[in-house]
Amino acid sequence: MELSSTQKTLKLSDSIERYQNGSFSISGNGEIKLDEAALKALGFVIQWSDDGNVGTLTKVKDGEVVLSEEEMAFAATAAGFTELISAVARKIYDHPQMAFTETHACELLCEVFSAHGFEVERNLRGVNPITKEPWTMDTAFMATLRGNADGPTIALLLEYDALPDGHACGHNLIASAGLTAALMLAKQMEVLPGKLVVYGTPGEEGKAGKAHMVEAGLFNGVDVALTTHPGDRWATGSDFLATKTATIVYKGIPSHASAAPEKGISALDAAVIAYNAIELQREHLRSDARVHGFIRDGGKVTNVVPDRAEMDWGVRALDNIYMEKLADMIERCARAGALATGADMEISWSVTYGAPVKVEALDTLVIRLAEALNPGLIKPFDVLGSSDVGNVSFELPTCNLWFGITPEGIMPHTKEFLAASGASESIPSVLTAGTVIALAARRLFKDQKLVQDYKTAFELSKQKLIAKG
Repeated sequence: MELSSTQKTLKLSDSIERYQNGSFSISGNGEIKLDEAALKALGFVIQWSDDGNVGTLTKVKDGEVVLSEEEMAFAATAAGFTELISAVARKIYDHPQMAFTETHACELLCEVFSAHGFEVERNLRGVNPITKEPWTMDTAFMATLRGNADGPTIALLLEYDALPDGHACGHNLIASAGLTAALMLAKQMEVLPGKLVVYGTPGEEGKAGKAHMVEAGLFNGVDVALTTHPGDRWATGSDFLATKTATIVYKGIPSHASAAPEKGISALDAAVIAYNAIELQREHLRSDARVHGFIRDGGKVTNVVPDRAEMDWGVRALDNIYMEKLADMIERCARAGALATGADMEISWSVTYGAPVKVEALDTLVIRLAEALNPGLIKPFDVLGSSDVGNVSFELPTCNLWFGITPEGIMPHTKEFLAASGASESIPSVLTAGTVIALAARRLFKDQKLVQDYKTAFELSKQKLIAKG
């Protein structure tokens, strides 16, 4: 059933059996008058076409998202990129390169973006968050495509670095899902307001590459960021923990352990004292805290007092402030080892991976788009790992969509996950993940009020996270 006028057409979905008085009316000349607030209160939604002249009126359940005919047609365009996306995912998988050395993936992705009309900027300027020194990030890039008018700036975040044994965290698939979304949107930008910016973000594993990009202000002006990560199921909103890692080095005095032990100072003893002191603190830690470490070096032979010992310790917590308190505890215990033995001690810290600022409304939009595309897809879960996506999320509204490529219980950084990241069977999930964030981006481009609502919610969530610490 349709109600038509010279200006607009309102399609009434077949699921509507009766219509509420006052929700819409037709004037004498056939013009449709809509009270969209009243419609929303009654459980109706209107999906307007790009030109604003055709709207589909549908009755929905509480919280349900309905894809319009245009959105369904848009989602279907992902299939056209299957061969390309599969090839890109495989090529990155077959050439694994670790943090800040991802030259092959960077070159490949930049070539694809350039070929599809994006303006590509390479060799981005980063700033080390610890030393504050600028440096050239050789494997970082930005690919930009402008719409037909001013509007929101929406970012897609791509990762492509590997672990020592290859792509056991599936970053080749993160790049491929983001590429899917970008290419889908590229065909739409000529009728959408705003700017699409795709960020190639190197060095997530162990180097927190996005933290260097944040420090350099590369995300300034971005309104919302969207990204993905493979896992054992589909979800959003999972907690990443704030984290950083300390390297502690003790220097003592070597001496023969039998002939003249009294002349030596054991660096290993200092490390053991610190290790035990840290272990004894566990009783007093918050339940979300994680502290883990190991002794990397503690001597070479049994008959020489060890003059050098080295430990690594990682600290994690749900918020940045408590994580820093854990770091202070590590330093106190490290100094205790040095004080007790007389050894010298040096401690250095890695770049911080920030805790995420979650915007629940944005997460909910992405979840419901995924459910509308594939009902029953989402299975909420908590992953207490860490990611430099958290650093970006402290600057602007950010959503990370987890997409499943393995059976439940098989997590990243395992041999099984490494195999799945290179399997052709994972490509449908990659295409679906890219489609979901493309749909979300498309809605954001078309609704600047929605973007502003998310930015307001982000500021409130950020303040709550700060206060929590």
